[in-house]
Amino acid sequence: MVLLRSFLLTLFQCCVLSWFFCLSLSLDNGTKSCNPSDLAALKDFAGNLTNGSIVKAWSNDSVCCNWIGVFCGDNNGESVNRVTKLILSEMSLNGTISPSLAKLDQLNVLNLSFNHLEGKLPSEFSNLKMLKFLDLSYNMLSGPVADAISGLDSIEVLNISSNSFSEEFFHLVEFPHLLALNVSNNSFTGRFSSRLCNSSKNLHTLHLSSNNFDGNLESLNNCNKSLQRLHLDSNSFSGPLPDSLYSMLALEQLSLSGNNFSGQLSNELSKLSSLKSLVVSANRFSGEIPNVFENFLQLEQFVGHANSFSGSLPSTLAFCTKLRVLDLKNNSLSGSIDLNFTGLSNLCSLDLASNHFTGPLPSSLSYCHELKVLSLARNGLNGSIPESYAKLSSLLFVSFSNNSLENLSGALSVLQKCKNLTTLILTKNFRGEEIPQSVPSTGFESLMVLALGNCGLKSYIPSWLLKCKKLAVLDLSWNSLNGSIPSWIGEMDSLFYLDFSNNSLTGEIPKSLTELKGLVCSKCGRPNFASYAFIPLFVKRNTSASGLQYNQASSFPPSILLSNNMLNGSIWPEIGNLKALHVMDFSRNNISGKIPSSISAMENLETLDLSYNDLSGTIPPSFNNLTFLSKFSVAHNHLQGPIPSGGQFLGFPSSSFEGNLGLCRDIDIDSTRCKVVNNMRPSLSSGSSKKISRSSVVGITISIGIGLALLLAVIVLRMSKREEDKPIDNFDEEMNTRRSHRLSSEAFVSSKLVLFQNSDCKDLTVSDLLKATNNFNQANIVGCGGFGLVYKAYLPNGMKAAVKRLSGDCGQMEREFQAEVEALSRAQHKNLVSLKGYCRHGNDRLLIYSYMENGSLDYWLHECMKYEKKEQEIFDQAIWEKEREKQLLEVLGIACKCLDQDPRQRPSIEMVVSWLDNVRFDGIQQ
Repeated sequence: MVLLRSFLLTLFQCCVLSWFFCLSLSLDNGTKSCNPSDLAALKDFAGNLTNGSIVKAWSNDSVCCNWIGVFCGDNNGESVNRVTKLILSEMSLNGTISPSLAKLDQLNVLNLSFNHLEGKLPSEFSNLKMLKFLDLSYNMLSGPVADAISGLDSIEVLNISSNSFSEEFFHLVEFPHLLALNVSNNSFTGRFSSRLCNSSKNLHTLHLSSNNFDGNLESLNNCNKSLQRLHLDSNSFSGPLPDSLYSMLALEQLSLSGNNFSGQLSNELSKLSSLKSLVVSANRFSGEIPNVFENFLQLEQFVGHANSFSGSLPSTLAFCTKLRVLDLKNNSLSGSIDLNFTGLSNLCSLDLASNHFTGPLPSSLSYCHELKVLSLARNGLNGSIPESYAKLSSLLFVSFSNNSLENLSGALSVLQKCKNLTTLILTKNFRGEEIPQSVPSTGFESLMVLALGNCGLKSYIPSWLLKCKKLAVLDLSWNSLNGSIPSWIGEMDSLFYLDFSNNSLTGEIPKSLTELKGLVCSKCGRPNFASYAFIPLFVKRNTSASGLQYNQASSFPPSILLSNNMLNGSIWPEIGNLKALHVMDFSRNNISGKIPSSISAMENLETLDLSYNDLSGTIPPSFNNLTFLSKFSVAHNHLQGPIPSGGQFLGFPSSSFEGNLGLCRDIDIDSTRCKVVNNMRPSLSSGSSKKISRSSVVGITISIGIGLALLLAVIVLRMSKREEDKPIDNFDEEMNTRRSHRLSSEAFVSSKLVLFQNSDCKDLTVSDLLKATNNFNQANIVGCGGFGLVYKAYLPNGMKAAVKRLSGDCGQMEREFQAEVEALSRAQHKNLVSLKGYCRHGNDRLLIYSYMENGSLDYWLHECMKYEKKEQEIFDQAIWEKEREKQLLEVLGIACKCLDQDPRQRPSIEMVVSWLDNVRFDGIQQ
């Protein structure tokens, strides 16, 4: 990340701030009047802007050379100055680019980057024959660009990145003086062509990341051997790397991640000893990594995760004394980690997770005094944690999960000396050991996340946890802990995720749990995760004996998970104080008494599982107020009375209530007796005299649309890349860290918001979106997808929206974002959830959808059909009519195809739209 930021700053900002700024100091803008043609062109440009900021700032006099962002120069002794530079970066400009700018025929610098300009680039731009520097990055420009840039014969630096330009690119590139080209984050297509290299003999920087380029790189043979920066991330390039690549001896940055490159890395890699950054992650490379790094004295990062590399860790990496990031996770590397780390004092991040390494932890790591991230998870490592690791004073994040480590007491004794440690993941180690009941009083002062799940640990919940004042996430699940839950847990002010499930705990649930500050309100006692770049954020909890599954996301879902213990007593009425709680699972215990009606005050609750207990009484009717409740079960208790009707309860399957013989779906008016739960819905063959309405059908198909929208991101990522193709043990957590080491396509920062013309969210800004979600507060989470969380947003116009936030270290996030925007904006249908808009905000990608109240397609089909075999249960009884059975089941068939277990068999969004259009409900009421 440091390299990428340095590159961007140096190339596209420092050049301007040094060369052109210094040049401007020698010019006297105020001594001569402004050229009338230039003055008219600038006024016309300002007139095309809708926000008027430039119009107000620019005066009406004729000395335009004194205006903000306008720089002039003497034109061969003429009595008037000519505009030579127009620099309006980050001026919040809205509107279109006027063709009149092309009349500034002496212009040699034009920088309109980081604004909100939209529309097409005027073809008249080709008349700017003097233009040397053009930066239009981070706007909302679209369409083809060939006509606009084809005539820029003097251009040296061209940056049109992070827009929505689209067309075949390489046929239009022919710039004899070009030094640097950046077209990343667009929708350009085509194969890499020799035309670019043949025409631009002095090219030293080439940025093509995050487009739709494909083919091989054989044409690189014609490129300048002095090329210094080559970024091809997140495209569809394929084939082996050409020999010509290894002849570019001046390369400092080579980034090829997120493509389909294959074959082995050649030993010729040794020629590229000037490299500072080598990124080849998320491809299909195989074989051994060449052991040729002895001369790579400038190498700062080597990222090669998600390939099929085998063999041992190259020992010559020990010579890379400037190395800061080494990431080779999710490969098939084996043997011991015997790399000599003593000379790698600058190493900040080491990630060798998900390989086949064996043997002990490398003791020489203790020499890496700058080490902040250490992940050796999911290997076959054994032995104890070396005592020398106590010297790693900079350590923030540690994951040794899914190994065969021993001596938990010794491990905690060593790691508690790492005073800055915020995250410690030791899941699935220390089999059958006792959890230590004491650690030094000053230990783990900074710890925020502790995961010791699925270790089979014995003894009691240790009191030293209370000393961890900043602890926010605690996982002790799937162990053999006994005794009671200590009351001091309620004194842990920062705690908002607690998992003691699947142990042998007894006694009552302590009342102090209802006083956890981190759960009473979304801001009370909650740590600021934004300050900790290396914190792993929880996505979802496995339902099998697997502990937790972590990913880099945006937030943890506030949770109390106590299932599968031997707890007794009743649920405290004060539980309703936990208004920030999202997940409450007390299932499979011996809890008795009534269900407190105060739970209905937990307005953010999404999951409530009280099944397999000894609860009695009724289900409080006020539970209808739990608007965001998506998973609910009180099965196998002793409840009676009516099940709440309406709201979310219309969607919960009968399995949520089974095992309670006294429960009923509604009251029989004639006999005032409850209907048995198992008979609360008609069979598939039963008829109904109720008329089916078009609005009811729309309700069904909109539910389908919700599932399609959530599934699309998963389908695109799975079919395009294979980071998850490599089997990963389901009994472990997946840690993706290092936001600060993003690939180049994610290093840009932007906050532009694009709204579609049919959107009812007019004039919505990013600031509005942040306010509507309370800055993406955990309290607003309504669901989680495979690559991010979904938040409810209350917009300024009073409407509700669903905002999907894509984030994390996945190299494909930008492609997934662009693919989802493209597909959903193209496939509009009245019965599918609509995409209202999108934007890039910092390192996140935001998608704004219509908010749907009735849950997801995945839930309805998998819960009601796959497991209960009750096809008709997914339809509202009010719309079921025997005469319409064929059409309704046809819609159901479309839904099932969308959830095919094989993603390759799932239809495209365009196919779904076509199928829905072909479903005819003749005679349906309007």
